[in-house]
Amino acid sequence: MAVPGDEKAVGTISRGQLRASHADREYVVDRLKAAFTQGRLTKDEFDLRIGQALAARSCGELATVTADIPMLIGARPPRQPAARARRPGPAAGEQGSRVRRVRAHCASHFRRGHLPR
Repeated sequence: MAVPGDEKAVGTISRGQLRASHADREYVVDRLKAAFTQGRLTKDEFDLRIGQALAARSCGELATVTADIPMLIGARPPRQPAARARRPGPAAGEQGSRVRRVRAHCASHFRRGHLPR
């Protein structure tokens, strides 16, 4: 529960104290995988650090896992949420015939004087 004066404390929270997201952890895991495949980590170090990354609660804890590993070109930045899957549309022939029917229907209304208001 917040008490008077906490507003100042909240404004001074550093990035290292922020809670880590799944995307943050996945980014660190990707960096560790790249470092392992490049020979920068042994299998034991890799396993230990993967466990630490998955158990990390703050961004600061994640930063300590990769502090001695250089930023790697092969590592991906944190992922964005996946885009929603689109529904498959009608086949190309069906789409064209539907458009023609709608145009014909609208044209018949205009010819009869039924104009939209």
